[in-house]
Amino acid sequence: MVNYVYKEYKTALNKLKFPDSYFWCRYTLNPYVGCQHACVYCDARSKRYYLENVEEDVIIKVGIAEKLEKKIKNSRTLLPDVIGPGGVCDAYQPIEKKVKNTRKILKVLRKYKFPVNIATKSDLIVRDIDILKEIAKDTWCTVGFSITTTDGELANFLEPYSSPPDKRFNAMKEIKNNAPNIQTGTYFMPIIPFLEDNDKNLDDVIKKTKEKVGDFVVFAPGLTLRDNQKEYFINKLKNSKYRDIVEPLLNLYSEGYDSEQMNSYILTQYKKLLNLCKKYNLNIREKRWIPSDYRKWNYLIAEKLLNEEYLNTIQGKPNDRIKWAGLYLNNLKESIIDVYRRGKLHNLRNFNSKIIEFVQPYLEKGLEEQKKKSLDRFL
Repeated sequence: MVNYVYKEYKTALNKLKFPDSYFWCRYTLNPYVGCQHACVYCDARSKRYYLENVEEDVIIKVGIAEKLEKKIKNSRTLLPDVIGPGGVCDAYQPIEKKVKNTRKILKVLRKYKFPVNIATKSDLIVRDIDILKEIAKDTWCTVGFSITTTDGELANFLEPYSSPPDKRFNAMKEIKNNAPNIQTGTYFMPIIPFLEDNDKNLDDVIKKTKEKVGDFVVFAPGLTLRDNQKEYFINKLKNSKYRDIVEPLLNLYSEGYDSEQMNSYILTQYKKLLNLCKKYNLNIREKRWIPSDYRKWNYLIAEKLLNEEYLNTIQGKPNDRIKWAGLYLNNLKESIIDVYRRGKLHNLRNFNSKIIEFVQPYLEKGLEEQKKKSLDRFL
């Protein structure tokens, strides 16, 4: 039984220090606290989120859409950017069918032309195709379905109150068929070692994404195993038909997340996943929303840098300088094209000669675009 609590919060929107480089979100927003989907591996159970009884106590945020609109309407500094509804909850968990907090939020975002990225395990999202379609037309909209197995029995154990995988895949296709301008795909994460990392499951999930006209598969092998989350998940496994994976799973994590054996395992999985995405011609990254103001070339070039760093990482060649150059560029308060014109690129954080050489072709395109716009004003 779920205990619903109606509670009013002072704020609705959270601004991230840097846009998330997986989902490109600058802001997050939780329509609810807690989640009825009750996924047995959920990281929200870890102490860092200060949540108790994640799936038993669900807080319904009262008036959240009105607070969001007030925040957007009254702020002088809030620039439109990607908002991710949900984070420590699923925006389309079962209570959404009745309360409609997420739908109300989407109406506000449509009104003020904010782009949206939604990750969900529910086919309820098809109810809101009408609004999502308009958001995609006006700005940008991405819908990613979290799907880590095509095995209905396994999914029922791991995610007991989520929509079955086949319904999520069908919802993906329905959205794409009705709104081709919405970017859709699969968030293949977490991929649980010894349970979901077999070759057949990896191929099935990625192949199915292609069949359902998805645009991308964003993958993450392994999972977090923190304090309360670890205790809960391991206990569930021990009392299930999947108990045999407990020992190898704990052995894999025995030396920590940054151990040689863990890194070796993850790189092996990355290689398999990358090859499968190439096989089925699917992107491994989402295309980013790009604003039309001074941030345009900052975001375009940051996307190039962060995608390059991601590709290096999954090939075992991480480069923190590229990552931080991309992240900090997102926060630059003027156009990088103006900085380039002044010959001051080396003053930007983490921009060394190699990074400047990498981004220069894009800077030249941006400079040419600015020159053309200046010329057009006089014609």
